[in-house]
Amino acid sequence: MLIRTLITPLAVLGMLALVASSQTQPGLRAKPGPSNSGPAGTAAARENYDPLLDLPPLPRGDVTLIGGTIASLDEVMNRMVVQPFGGKQKMKIAFDSRTHFYRDGQPASQRDIKQGQRIYLDTMLNGSTVFAKTIWIRSSVESGLSRGQIVSYDAGRKILTVRDELSRQPVKMQLTPATVLRKNNQPASPSDLVENALVALAFGPQREVREVTLLAAPGTSFTFQGRLSYLDLSKKLIAVDNHTDHNKYDISIEAVSPSILRQLREGQEVNVTAVFDGSGYAARRIDLLGTNSTQPQ
Repeated sequence: MLIRTLITPLAVLGMLALVASSQTQPGLRAKPGPSNSGPAGTAAARENYDPLLDLPPLPRGDVTLIGGTIASLDEVMNRMVVQPFGGKQKMKIAFDSRTHFYRDGQPASQRDIKQGQRIYLDTMLNGSTVFAKTIWIRSSVESGLSRGQIVSYDAGRKILTVRDELSRQPVKMQLTPATVLRKNNQPASPSDLVENALVALAFGPQREVREVTLLAAPGTSFTFQGRLSYLDLSKKLIAVDNHTDHNKYDISIEAVSPSILRQLREGQEVNVTAVFDGSGYAARRIDLLGTNSTQPQ
């Protein structure tokens, strides 16, 4: 419940909010929301699967994000050649009935893809073939925005793998010499791209990664001020509607004094000092605004 919100396909590029300061603009909530890909969903898929008529399920594996233009299209063999944005080497991509199609964020079909279109793909290896799990068709040129949590960074190849805040899918992104790294409105370095850090990503019209903003690294301290919108003492968890950026943050209260916990009520205005530990926010101090009650030092 700590990141509720690197996805529907377009949302990977649709939700960046660049922040001004790590003290006043904290990052994402860091626990995924409910998913229908659990045991029940898997069991249902197995029950509906027909081995004679249906294609076999796709193998599990990391998804790689690719943007480009359709250089050629074979609708009979379900194959296309894509010219990646900013790249010279064309890629052969396969697709079939297991591929999901979207056009400007709305469900579409294979009939909507045409040679010369600008597209965005979630790709994976299916044996020795590069297969498109999802294809997004873009009919307009616009910048893309996204937020997520770093899974890894390959400094040699400049490949940043980010788990999106909505879908929880790991997505690989190619950084370029033109990509700007920022932290607290100041230039950052590749050494700041550490595992579990929260980041915001800005993409240009060609889907190139223009900017990576470091929102929070493990051990970073934040101050939240706002209304206490959720309280569960059994789970030692609260949610605060932060006035600074108008986002809601789930915060663990394991380390808060019991004398303060007994005074907490939903609807109260609070000031919370918390530390991001790589998986979520943990409160270190809570001040009840409008009262004389504070957590003992």
